Amino acid sequence: MRESLQPQGEALRNAARRIAVRRAEEPQTPLVQIITEAARHFDLSPSEEQMLQADLLSGSSEAPPP
Repeated sequence: MRESLQPQGEALRNAARRIAVRRAEEPQTPLVQIITEAARHFDLSPSEEQMLQADLLSGSSEAPPP
């Protein structure tokens, strides 16, 4: 079993912070790209990345079509 060095959920919180900072610093960068990069950097699971996309892209003009 893989043990995490971070408390459960800490990587997700760090990714959310990083997304917010990058979005403010680079508003021209597509949000989905920022989310994907943060997910890779913090080693998020595919379901965690999907959750971020669902939360952050809902109602956004950048949301992919259904």
